[in-house]
Amino acid sequence: MALFQAGIDVSRYQGSINWDQVAAAGKQFAIVRVGSSNSDGLYVDPYFLQNVNGAHAAGLRVGAYYYTYARSEQAVINELTLFLQALEGLQLEYPVFVDVEANSLASLGRAQLTGLVRFAMDILYQRKFYAGWYSYTNFINTSLDAAALAAYPLWVADYRATLGYTGPYAMWQYTGSGTVGGVTGAVDLDYSYQDFLPAIRAGGYNGYGGTGPVMSAVDGYRLSVFNARAEYFYSADPYDVVGYLPLGTYTVTAISTEKYEGYDWVTFLYDGGEYWTILLGDRTRLINAGSDCEQRLADANARIEAARAALDGEA
Repeated sequence: MALFQAGIDVSRYQGSINWDQVAAAGKQFAIVRVGSSNSDGLYVDPYFLQNVNGAHAAGLRVGAYYYTYARSEQAVINELTLFLQALEGLQLEYPVFVDVEANSLASLGRAQLTGLVRFAMDILYQRKFYAGWYSYTNFINTSLDAAALAAYPLWVADYRATLGYTGPYAMWQYTGSGTVGGVTGAVDLDYSYQDFLPAIRAGGYNGYGGTGPVMSAVDGYRLSVFNARAEYFYSADPYDVVGYLPLGTYTVTAISTEKYEGYDWVTFLYDGGEYWTILLGDRTRLINAGSDCEQRLADANARIEAARAALDGEA
């Protein structure tokens, strides 16, 4: 199975994280805990929003999970009533996972527990969140019916050198004692073998719903960025900013068929992900990838702009 991205998953136990350092260490996604329960009842992880915003700002894709103790459908509803409020208004590029591994749940029996996990994921889908489930190999084999959950992506934990789980899976948590720059102490490390974002966008899940420009898929075009002030975005929203694009050219995947919010939009590939940007005459332009002349011109413009920026810095 081909690796798509490498990442980490985190909760309040990691404390404050330097997400720029996490990105510099080569991590491309983060699964962030929404919340769980303790002796005082349900709670939202106090670092949840800080981690989501920090990971996004550093250019990582983000998903979420919550640790369930639900032993009835009403308990599932109670958990999701709180956690869906915390998720409201966010955009996530990875699923929202139901973390089912608590020993106290095993006594429910395989059929009942499997039904509760599916019930939770169905509620998430109804609320337009792309849902998956998480557990570890032995718990799956002894306490869950994986075949009954096969329609939902599995994130499996198995800390052996070779994954021992034999069923289908989308992600693998391969250690609970990893080390990553920007994180103090041990952290879980993960591999993702699936790009969830196209399905999330197509279904309008995880905050990617709503209107937006009508896009036409294209092939053979490049986005030329020749001004250091060219912003790019997570969605077709001028306020949903990722950052500034490095000078250069990028593969274009789609172009808006008409102006949206007053702009012409393109989607393009960069750093393992697909993003949006606006065509602005003084910053970006489309070029035909087959045109050597246009390519050379775009490269020259990028070099000129880089020299200008360097001179401005010396002034």
